[in-house]
Amino acid sequence: MGLEAVRDFLGALILAQIIIAPLDPAERRVSEDFPPGKGRQLVVDTCTACHSAKLVLQNRMTRDNWDETITWMQKKQGLWELTKEERSSILDYLSSVLGVEAGKQGRETEQGISKGPEEFKMYRYDYKPNPL
Repeated sequence: MGLEAVRDFLGALILAQIIIAPLDPAERRVSEDFPPGKGRQLVVDTCTACHSAKLVLQNRMTRDNWDETITWMQKKQGLWELTKEERSSILDYLSSVLGVEAGKQGRETEQGISKGPEEFKMYRYDYKPNPL
């Protein structure tokens, strides 16, 4: 086996490793932070390119508010253009999984099922979610 054949073999081996290698554990963790749903990976890829997962996950907005936020990010923050299909898929996911109604669903706690954030109202005023 000549030197050139060894080099070609090692090159092919490295390429195969790159192609079939599993996601980096940090990337896998970010993906798992987002609730399952159609469009999750597109949201993870698009949103976490600039934001932490926590920044996205802390918000609860209507579809229209998510859409306005995306438009604002494109105009003011340098978010790239999305195809109509990409934007629709992102909005479908965000409004169903991180929508206003999703935030009101009960969560299981040690004390039982909570009724959602309104059960723990601490402040007199409601503020809009952070659009970032």
